[in-house]
Amino acid sequence: MKRILTAVALVATLVIAPVQAQTVDQLLSQVKNGTLQKSKEAIDLERSFGSAGARKASIVAKLKADRAALEARSDTLEIQYATRDEELDTLRTTRQNSLGDLKDLFGAVQQIVGEAEATFDTSLISAEFPGRGSDFAEITKKVSNQSNVLVTADEIESVWKAIFNEMAQQGKITKFTANVATAAGAKESQTVVRVGNFNLIGDGVFLTYGKGGVAELPRQPDGRYLSQADDLFNASAAGAVFALDPTQGTLLGAAVEAPSLMDRIHQGGLVGYIILGVGAIAAVIALLKIVTLFAVSAAVNKQAKNPGSPSTKNPLGRVLKAVQDSPSKDTEAMELRLSEAIMKETPKLTSWLMFLKIVSVVAPLAGLLGTVLGMITTFQSITLFGAGDPKLMAGGISQALVTTVCGLVVAIPIVLLHTAAASKAKRVEEILEEQSAGMVARQIEG
Repeated sequence: MKRILTAVALVATLVIAPVQAQTVDQLLSQVKNGTLQKSKEAIDLERSFGSAGARKASIVAKLKADRAALEARSDTLEIQYATRDEELDTLRTTRQNSLGDLKDLFGAVQQIVGEAEATFDTSLISAEFPGRGSDFAEITKKVSNQSNVLVTADEIESVWKAIFNEMAQQGKITKFTANVATAAGAKESQTVVRVGNFNLIGDGVFLTYGKGGVAELPRQPDGRYLSQADDLFNASAAGAVFALDPTQGTLLGAAVEAPSLMDRIHQGGLVGYIILGVGAIAAVIALLKIVTLFAVSAAVNKQAKNPGSPSTKNPLGRVLKAVQDSPSKDTEAMELRLSEAIMKETPKLTSWLMFLKIVSVVAPLAGLLGTVLGMITTFQSITLFGAGDPKLMAGGISQALVTTVCGLVVAIPIVLLHTAAASKAKRVEEILEEQSAGMVARQIEG
């Protein structure tokens, strides 16, 4: 050990002490001749290393003495802990024996408090009365032997009052102000209408209540429900008609998730869009055609009452005018002239009727095409992902069913409109033929 300390001191001397030699050769010469001397700092460092061993022994002895004292104190504390634990067990046993029938009461209170707390967490009434049951946790702690303090009669009575208030508020419709989280994510102070424990309504919108407070539904139900909500929000003492949700949100959630008319149309895909587009065009044409035929029929009936003064503004007048302008008075020539005039008027009366008939026939076939495409999409989903998740197949099934519905929705009214237009056109043609036959008969009689 002494040799090591001497070597360390020598190295420190080489590093710290001023070196007299200016070159490596001079330094080597001094080492060989023994003229390289230790500095004072090296000598002091060597002495400190020598005295460190004695100080270490005294420190170790002191630490051993401290450890022995702590061990003795630990033994004393363990004995005290065991004694106190036995005393505590004795006190608990004495407490349980002293409670007697109160244990059954505390058990019932604990159960009721737990049920009430769970009810208040999801009750819409808590939106109007926030913080209800805030002291229930302390009551539960006391009745479940987690505290050395017994629950008081006032605390038990507060539970009863809270439950009774819940029952009373379920039959009331009230207005109050609350912070509402809008669909955009902002918090606004709004007037809220509470319908018992069934619905929360804002200004014409439905609201929901949860741990985050009152919030607007991200998606609202159909317009008829929104109109009822608006009527109730602005209702006077006379009241308003409102369809409440007795399931406290289940039926409202189903109404919200129910697809609207536009959602149904979108489910039909491209085929559905084409069917409805062609159907809309056909319906417009059919209505215009029916209106035109009614106007023509009225003009023809008016002309039939005055055959002597034909007008070129209606088919019958043009037919009569063609006969009057004919120089020949021969019966056969008149019949041919009438037939020619009627044949000229017939295409005008029956125009677009063939288009309506084609649409009424093709619409169901296009719906069938959409059905086949939807089933192909469904089978592809089953092939790729299996049949475990119905949502993966819902898109194809929706397209298959909606396109069929679109085809029928277009075909049925177009068939009826085509029938009405064809019947009206046929009636005008019959009037023309009837009047023509009358003219021929009068010519023969003359």
